[in-house]
Amino acid sequence: MITKTNEIKIARPGNPWQSKVLNASAQLWFIIAVLGMWIFAFYVASFYGGAAIDNDFMKWNRVLPHGYIEGESMGNLAVAIHLLFAVIVMVGGPIQFIPQLRKHAPSLHRWNGRFYISAAFIISLSGVYMVISKGTISGLIGDISVSINGILIMIFAYLAIRNAIKRKIDVHRRWALRLFLAMAGVWFFRIGLMFWLFVNKGPVGFDPETFRGPFLVFLGFGQYLIPLVILELYFLVQKKKTKTTQILMSAGLLMLTAITAVGIFAATMSMWLPRIG
Repeated sequence: MITKTNEIKIARPGNPWQSKVLNASAQLWFIIAVLGMWIFAFYVASFYGGAAIDNDFMKWNRVLPHGYIEGESMGNLAVAIHLLFAVIVMVGGPIQFIPQLRKHAPSLHRWNGRFYISAAFIISLSGVYMVISKGTISGLIGDISVSINGILIMIFAYLAIRNAIKRKIDVHRRWALRLFLAMAGVWFFRIGLMFWLFVNKGPVGFDPETFRGPFLVFLGFGQYLIPLVILELYFLVQKKKTKTTQILMSAGLLMLTAITAVGIFAATMSMWLPRIG
């Protein structure tokens, strides 16, 4: 899954249209994904923020089991910080990948990037603390998958900022892309789950009561590993620059865009809108 339009290298003179199609496919996925992320951010801000404003923190537990536990100041603070920064980076993160911003407002790009990197560490550390103190609804497997996601985010954030400082811009952008996808793991989980429920007309491969089952194990790790693998394939296609690989990658991105759109629609209509209505 791709985020930056100017990351796409122009193909050899013999096959320019393949590069254009690949570029357009990447742009389309990015637009659809960002719209979905902003809908999710609006939902989180409205539901959790609204409950906080109303001083009804127990409302958090309707969606996030053990999200608020009376008397657990550190645990509740970790959840609040995690949710707040998640909303901020979900809204502000994508603008880092707009070429016009980097060109015409480089200072904004740099400062927003610094905040994004800092937020990555804060979100990851608070998320791991939440796993340790509260656990996840998916049990031990969920605890492990979320913890790995948090560790990957911190590694990617470190490598992104390290290469930016060294002025290795191309390397920096690749690590920033990996960071962007890893940071969206929670979002990928939700749209992936809702896509699965939509196409199967109900829960298949897991028990909705216990929230356990082989599909959730797959999705727990796939929420960040699948996007990262696809990104690496895209990097490989950029390097090879052959007609066949570009066409296949474009077709794959269009299919993933359709899946993403269906998942966003299902999550919005079934999960997010009803809870903020």
